[in-house]
Amino acid sequence: MAAAETAGRSVLAAGTRVVGDIDAPGHLELQGRVEGRVTAESVVIEDRGSVGGEVEGTSVAVRGAFDGRLMGGTVRIHATARVSGTVTYVSLMIESGAEVTAGFDRVAPDPPSEGPAPGA
Repeated sequence: MAAAETAGRSVLAAGTRVVGDIDAPGHLELQGRVEGRVTAESVVIEDRGSVGGEVEGTSVAVRGAFDGRLMGGTVRIHATARVSGTVTYVSLMIESGAEVTAGFDRVAPDPPSEGPAPGA
């Protein structure tokens, strides 16, 4: 099965607390608390959600609280967000009103794949 066929939507419900790592396919919505490492294609930390640790995704949106190391392609920090730590991004948007006390590192996007090398 292709990755697109198996990727879905996962939700960590409000009131739930996870200590450890989460590696989810597709889209991951965090309404609860995570202390550890979170990896998914798309990660959304909702208004009542929070993460202490690391987050990595192609697309990351923060509406709630984040403290740690965030690594994303497209990163959007919403007006309701509270972000501290380090943010590594390709594209970044910070809405007015967000509470941000973080360091930022911009990285170049990955070059497009050109297929297999000649003679491979």
